Amino acid sequence: MTVCVIVISAGLFHFVPPEDVQKTIVYAVRDLMTPESDIVIVYPSLSNWNGPERFKLSAEDESYNVTYTWFFDKQAYSQSVEIPREMFDFYQQNKSHSRRDYAQYAVSEYDREIVRKLADSFQAHGQKNRYSDDEIALNIISFVHTIPYTIDLETTGLSEYPRYPAETLVEGGDCEDRAILAAAILYELDMDCILILMKDHMALGLKDNGNFSGASYRYNDTVYYYAGVTDGETVIGVISDTINPEVIAIFPVAQKPDFSARLNQYMIGFDDESYKYVLQGVVQNAGAGHGQNVSLRVVTNVTDPEAAPVSDQLISIGTVPEDYNADIEITVKVPRANGLITLFIEGDNFDPIEVGGFYFTLGNR
Repeated sequence: MTVCVIVISAGLFHFVPPEDVQKTIVYAVRDLMTPESDIVIVYPSLSNWNGPERFKLSAEDESYNVTYTWFFDKQAYSQSVEIPREMFDFYQQNKSHSRRDYAQYAVSEYDREIVRKLADSFQAHGQKNRYSDDEIALNIISFVHTIPYTIDLETTGLSEYPRYPAETLVEGGDCEDRAILAAAILYELDMDCILILMKDHMALGLKDNGNFSGASYRYNDTVYYYAGVTDGETVIGVISDTINPEVIAIFPVAQKPDFSARLNQYMIGFDDESYKYVLQGVVQNAGAGHGQNVSLRVVTNVTDPEAAPVSDQLISIGTVPEDYNADIEITVKVPRANGLITLFIEGDNFDPIEVGGFYFTLGNR
């Protein structure tokens, strides 16, 4: 039997929290054994958690080094990942853990490079062995089965504490954390999946490509097969008798910037034909993913029938990172009439969002 070690990637990883820029080295190393047969649907869990000894800090105490091992397709894998301490602390201390759209934990922006390197590992091995997308997905699920299973109430004192992938890789997690991590990797590989929230449980749904059978769910005219991530759940489409199959919600895995705004208007002048306002405030992105090509659209509706219509004004803001506030100040000129100004935030990767407005009248001075 031949064993080889392949360095999947090494280089500068750019972690950019809203208030800082941190550069550090991230790598992923994998042991690959020569394949002996085709892939199988069963993916046994080899989790053997020994507490905090499972990871250790680097000499400079700047990162967590985590290694996981598992078997899949009669091969042994060893996946090593380095998580910058600053990133881990950022997720622990600054990121919301009360989101109820669980997919947003999977697609957070600031640990994407680590997730991407994991995805590249699975993609490279899949190409080497001519795996289909479904086979790569099953290998990813095998990997998350070796993530140490922990209970939120025991580890955090909270009954519910969803984790981001960077957190799960360091400290383990429960079914929702494993499912979120798997979904994060699949998302990087452009593989369609959903998160299935059940009563007291969470699982993945893998898109039907004709290779699975059993328990399935239809979402947006697409069929997804149940893929469990808890120890003992080893076959696609089979729900354990210990799990209540009642579905509470289904979450598609996609980045969704979530914008809001706090804006105040001040009249700064007028003449016989127009009013001039200054709009000041903050535009906030509280979703997952950076808002791309963000702009503020000012729509003016004049109610006086004799007044000329006013064209929309589009003010470019640019990229608004995840969990970031952008201060804005703009000047708006409207006819001296009665009307309504409505404000919308628009961007390349989210639907327009109405964020407020105000009336102007002939009585304004």
